[in-house]
Amino acid sequence: MHRRMVNLTLDSLDALPRRCRSCVFWELSPLCAGEGDAELEKEAWLSRTLLEWGGCGRVAYEGDRVAGYITYASPKFVPRSMEFPSGPVSPDAVLVMTALVKPAYSGTGLGRQLVQTVAADVARRGIFAIEAFGDARGESDACLVPADFYRSVGFKTVRSDPRYPRLRLETRPSIDRPEQATDELELPESLEWFELDDFELEQFFSGSGFEEPSIVRPRSDRPGVPRPGT
Repeated sequence: MHRRMVNLTLDSLDALPRRCRSCVFWELSPLCAGEGDAELEKEAWLSRTLLEWGGCGRVAYEGDRVAGYITYASPKFVPRSMEFPSGPVSPDAVLVMTALVKPAYSGTGLGRQLVQTVAADVARRGIFAIEAFGDARGESDACLVPADFYRSVGFKTVRSDPRYPRLRLETRPSIDRPEQATDELELPESLEWFELDDFELEQFFSGSGFEEPSIVRPRSDRPGVPRPGT
């Protein structure tokens, strides 16, 4: 089946799982979260980021079905990034905010492909470093990707933390690589995403929202603490 990546825009925003569509954990600071309509706040954030910075997400499709997505941006557009004890994000790096893969597509290499897509996009802008805050505990129903996911595709820990280590992936284009080949930037060889600790992954994906019809309100507390009412 044909796999394609679509830019995250206002037109494609509704392709996100409903709970993610209404979550502004990354987009708003804790002081602002919960004060307005979450969906409108997310639209406003996306509009501003696209206008002032550029593409900040991709939605993956298998045929006509959504298989996963990833979001990323300059850390100055991500207020929540300042709340992590292992921060701040390095000034030369783009921050991967979150990524999800529908359980049916785990183990297919989609996670690695999502990261490659981010690497290729930011490389075209002259940025060759990606950082992320990983969830060392692999908590379910979280807005953070388990740290082992990032390590499996080549990220290295740059600042340790028992709960939220900061990880970094550096990419460098080949000197002789033609410009049109930037989309084929290679990541270091390692294990595929979503093949580590199946029990933990099942816990993580059980709260991913791809199958969940209800909308979970955004949390306004510290990273990793369950949302009120969950």
